[in-house]
This record gives sequence, structure tokens and C-alpha cells, in this order.
Amino acid sequence: MDLIVETVDTCPFCGGALELAEDTTFVWFGCRRCMRYVKREKREIVRRFVNYRERRFNWSGMITELYQLYTRL
Repeated sequence: MDLIVETVDTCPFCGGALELAEDTTFVWFGCRRCMRYVKREKREIVRRFVNYRERRFNWSGMITELYQLYTRL
């Protein structure tokens, strides 16, 4: 992993801190303690959450979607 950031969200399964990790192709979201992760291609994230006209990245939208995916595991 190239970058790992601990989020303020907690794992609904074990209570551990959830983290956001990035490699060359994917963004991963999950819990190191549970070893549960969901991943999305960076290309897909850029397509859905970057607004080039306003020069904005919808960070909270991305985290919300990844958290929802994670809780459906």
C-alpha cells in the first residue's frame, strides 16, 4: 500500500478504527483488526466523485459509499 490513513469511523464488527488505503490501482476501505476490506478502482472513484468544473472532490460522498459497502459484508 502506498498510503494508509486512519479514519474517525469505527468498525461495526469489532469496534476497531477503519482505515483508507491506496495503491497504484485501488482505494481500499476497511479494518486492520478484522482484516475486512472493500475496494474500488481509482478510475471509478474519480469518475463519480470529482467535479472538474467546480474543482472539487466529494470526499464525504466517497467515504459514505465505502462505509455502506463495508457494512454490507
